[in-house]
Amino acid sequence: MLFLQSWWSRTYNRPLKDPILKTYTLEELLYEYYDHKEREDFSKEKQEEETDKIEEAKFDEALKWAEEEEARDSKKDSIPDIAEEDKKWMEQKIKEDEQFAEDIVEEF
Repeated sequence: MLFLQSWWSRTYNRPLKDPILKTYTLEELLYEYYDHKEREDFSKEKQEEETDKIEEAKFDEALKWAEEEEARDSKKDSIPDIAEEDKKWMEQKIKEDEQFAEDIVEEF
């Protein structure tokens, strides 16, 4: 009984000799004690569920972002076909560069 009275006193921040406390029976104190514990447990459980939902939402958002980035990168990796005239132009420039300075004599 003293334990329950002490718990009630701490929980409601009232003195042990409070007249209201003296009106409680053992059954009423037990009921209030277990009811209070059940409500605390339920509140913690709800809070954990909300936290889990937030974490899942963050994970899903990060996963979606990663998939979008991967899709975007795969689009960048694919090189579009080069037009035939562009290929000819590049080949011509490469030949010009190869022929540049061939007529220079390196002997002195």
